[in-house]
Amino acid sequence: MKRRGDREYRYLRIRQTNVAKLPSDCALDSPEFLEAYAKALAENSGPVQSRNGPGSIAAVADGSLRSKYFSTLSEGYQATLRRHLGQISDEVGAAPAGGLRDYHVRKNVAEAASPHDRLKTWRFWAQHGLDTGVIRADPTIGVRPPRRVKSDGHPHWTDDEKEAYRERWPIGTTPRLCFEVISWTGFRLIDAVSIGPGHVDRDGVMVFRQSKVKAPAFMPWTAALPPYAQPFAWERDLLLEAVAATNLRQATFLATEAGASRSEKGLGNRMREWARAAGVEKSAHGLRKSRGIALAEGGASAHQIMSWGGWQTLKEAEHYCRLADRRRAVMGQERKSNVGTDIR
Repeated sequence: MKRRGDREYRYLRIRQTNVAKLPSDCALDSPEFLEAYAKALAENSGPVQSRNGPGSIAAVADGSLRSKYFSTLSEGYQATLRRHLGQISDEVGAAPAGGLRDYHVRKNVAEAASPHDRLKTWRFWAQHGLDTGVIRADPTIGVRPPRRVKSDGHPHWTDDEKEAYRERWPIGTTPRLCFEVISWTGFRLIDAVSIGPGHVDRDGVMVFRQSKVKAPAFMPWTAALPPYAQPFAWERDLLLEAVAATNLRQATFLATEAGASRSEKGLGNRMREWARAAGVEKSAHGLRKSRGIALAEGGASAHQIMSWGGWQTLKEAEHYCRLADRRRAVMGQERKSNVGTDIR
């Protein structure tokens, strides 16, 4: 049994390699579940062929996941490696690692849904293979991922889209709480699911070390707002109201009703569903972009933007500053202000 976000999935696993999915929308003692269980047991109880023989690609993958170096990586990067190593093992795991060549890797990378992550995973695999002596040459040398199509990535949320979401999900609901926390902090999902009251210091500043880049982020939770944040002070009022309405008893703000921590992927999927229910086709990461834009339009410097949302490079923060400068270049002295917006 596994949980992803608020959803439960059931599997029958026999001898580690034979796995069958079982119904998750019925009781364990229901006729439907028992019939599916008996059928899966009969179909998967035969002899199992291991794909993890010594020297196989899958064996190297499994070993790399148990390596000391893997344990030092961020949780987000570990999840990416696990996912791609699992897919690699499913696709070509039984093949001998010593027979792998650059053209094999190049083909596998080109066919992957995320070529850049797949190539990073192959390089991680190859380094472990070299370190353990399973392979003698690095098959990833010279391999390049296909060129990315130029894109602005996840689009940011407009003011109208935020208003539509808030109208659909009132204060006191889980979708609204998740929205306000992510929108105000601008944190990545992997960090948003981990923050809680314990990260707010005596001065009312949230201090959190990011999972991805291991650098701290600082953000006013109840502290006095700097001048550049004054135009959207009303958003913080909504955030604090949403948090207070949840009667929080867990260590993290976005814990499930059962008290369990949410997963990054699970929350991302739920945010898309909740947004779609409000007529908005945007992602949680788009809220991070919206916060960066709001900070820049309020007059925050690149370094101030980096401190708030944990953006790691000046290039990222300066991008928002340039957008704000261009916007101001075509506007008059009076800028639109949402102060006084009455959305609950």
